[in-house]
Amino acid sequence: MSGIRKRIGMRRWTANFYAHNGNVDSYGQPTYQNPNDWTLVSSGWPCELITTVGGEVIRGRMTNAKSTHVAYGEFFGSEGVTPKHRCEINGVKYGVTCVIDQDGLQMERRIELRGENDV
Repeated sequence: MSGIRKRIGMRRWTANFYAHNGNVDSYGQPTYQNPNDWTLVSSGWPCELITTVGGEVIRGRMTNAKSTHVAYGEFFGSEGVTPKHRCEINGVKYGVTCVIDQDGLQMERRIELRGENDV
């Protein structure tokens, strides 16, 4: 048997990742709504997309977003993704809330997402 890891399920989705290009409005605040404010950094990353619970959690005085989706895929193609990036899968935009290398071997990535229209 070869050294290739196999997983049950198919990676049916492809994700594109975007980074904010630094544009600011007249008040000096970053602009996020205009599609021209984002630059494509990685495209066509094959992944599994799993729906999870969404919402917010209050920890101390901080409000943290809970993930609404989790994307699993190979490390290659997602190595530069951070929570500052935006993800687009099948035309739906998500904010990246967390990026995890579960086994620490840089083989598979778990990227937790929050739908941008989820409140």
